[in-house]
Amino acid sequence: MRKRLLFNIFILITSISSAQLYEAGVFLGGSNYIGDIGSEYYIQPNRIAIGGVAKFNYTPRITFRATGLYTRLSDNDSRAQSSVRQDRGLQFRNSILEAALGVEFSFFKYSLNKTGFTQAPYIIAQVGAVNYSTIGPDGGKKRTTSVVFPIGLGYKMKLMENVGIALETSFRYTFKDVIDGNNHEIDDSRFTFGNPNSDDWYVFTGITIVYAFGRPGCYTGAF
Repeated sequence: MRKRLLFNIFILITSISSAQLYEAGVFLGGSNYIGDIGSEYYIQPNRIAIGGVAKFNYTPRITFRATGLYTRLSDNDSRAQSSVRQDRGLQFRNSILEAALGVEFSFFKYSLNKTGFTQAPYIIAQVGAVNYSTIGPDGGKKRTTSVVFPIGLGYKMKLMENVGIALETSFRYTFKDVIDGNNHEIDDSRFTFGNPNSDDWYVFTGITIVYAFGRPGCYTGAF
């Protein structure tokens, strides 16, 4: 009985391991900021964003993913919808470098190698670190790193043999109100603007193009 149990566990493990499919590729798109300066729209890319993505398809619906993204985040009150911001005339620019790990959950079963399952909408949940410039106590700039939690939606499909493409949008809540040059601890109107209780967000919107490699995902018994 024990030998049979061990044999079944071995078969299960080898079936899962043989079902894995790896993907690696690029992210190309845009970024926008949500905060105290500029446009009040949530999704309005105005700067180029680039990066890389790696995926490990654990099951037909669960994918572990890692991303690295870069952009020159910026906004200007001239793009604002409110006359108050337009009259104020503030602007900022900040280099953003982000690395994150997490899960991609498909609403439907998905596989680049299985006919009838080559497209699916999905949600993203990740945790990561973001590096950016802040204003120090003396008014000078310095680089700092903090935690960020990317969440988003996407739609992926097969583009050609072993190549997939996806359109996705993901939001980041920063838990900080400093990405736009704010520092409410400084007694200087240049660095104390907006609502101190409203933290900054930023958004990436674009496409990912990935190449699938490794053993084709058979997902024994999963389809």
